Amino acid sequence: MKNLLLLVFLVGMVGCREKALSPEELQPLVGKWRLSAVQPTGKNEWEDVTQSSQYQFEIRYDGVILDQNSLPACCAPKYLSVNGKTFTIVPKESLPNNPQCALVSCLACDTWNMDLQGDKLIVSYCEGSGRNRFVKL
Repeated sequence: MKNLLLLVFLVGMVGCREKALSPEELQPLVGKWRLSAVQPTGKNEWEDVTQSSQYQFEIRYDGVILDQNSLPACCAPKYLSVNGKTFTIVPKESLPNNPQCALVSCLACDTWNMDLQGDKLIVSYCEGSGRNRFVKL
């Protein structure tokens, strides 16, 4: 009976573990991404973004988010949740200082939720904040 209870406990613990994204599974995200459309909160339609106001960012091999100048993004997340799996961002090399970040007051969320489908990436930064669609460059 004790062995059965131990087995049930262990199976339960394994089932409750958070789904983690491995560095290998992160590879499809690595590279530069360009904003192509936004979906404001409460709307079902996507609004295309014009060329003059397109935003770009880069995801480095270790998950670090860089801005269009290859500097660390201001208000970057600690975690990426990609298709339901979480990746903890841990820089593998030193990051230069981004002087723009001194001008920004961050109220960022710790986790960026991402849905990756081929060369399209949909990102929601905080719960209820709308979504952004990016295409890979």
